[in-house]
Amino acid sequence: MKKQLYLDIVEHLKTITNSDGEALFQHFDLWNQQVAFLEEETPFNLPAVFVEFTPHTWQTLGNRKQAADLTVRLHIVTQWFSDTADYVPEEFMLQAVAYLDIIDKVVAAMQNFAPTNANSWMRTRSIPNHDHGRYVDSIEEYVCNIVDTSAVPQPQFITVNPVVIKE
Repeated sequence: MKKQLYLDIVEHLKTITNSDGEALFQHFDLWNQQVAFLEEETPFNLPAVFVEFTPHTWQTLGNRKQAADLTVRLHIVTQWFSDTADYVPEEFMLQAVAYLDIIDKVVAAMQNFAPTNANSWMRTRSIPNHDHGRYVDSIEEYVCNIVDTSAVPQPQFITVNPVVIKE
């Protein structure tokens, strides 16, 4: 169920394009503290999105179905340029704050996104994280209700070829 959720999220994020009409994001992955351990991490291209599933509590619906309110964090990792002061030449300042446009594109694409077995997403929180030197980890947090049917027995279909007996 979470595998399908992750794949749905990535496929939807791939629809976000840059000004040239090309895919905006160059890397997708599950979150595993990648920006906290950059020296040990396999290099990745920017901008990147990492998907984090937060802890959640399941409620049993019956017939082996369960549901949960799931918070998903999208870690939008971009390069950081420190030239954002008002005295910096405008071209450098605009380049430095361009990562904010990327966040807006993600928000526009993901608001009301409805993956398989879940209702529409609603953004609940934004968490800017500037603790990584050359990178900004802009976290957009969404909540949705997901239904897990992986424990529900699947019907088994069999093909029966009738035998006609002629007398």
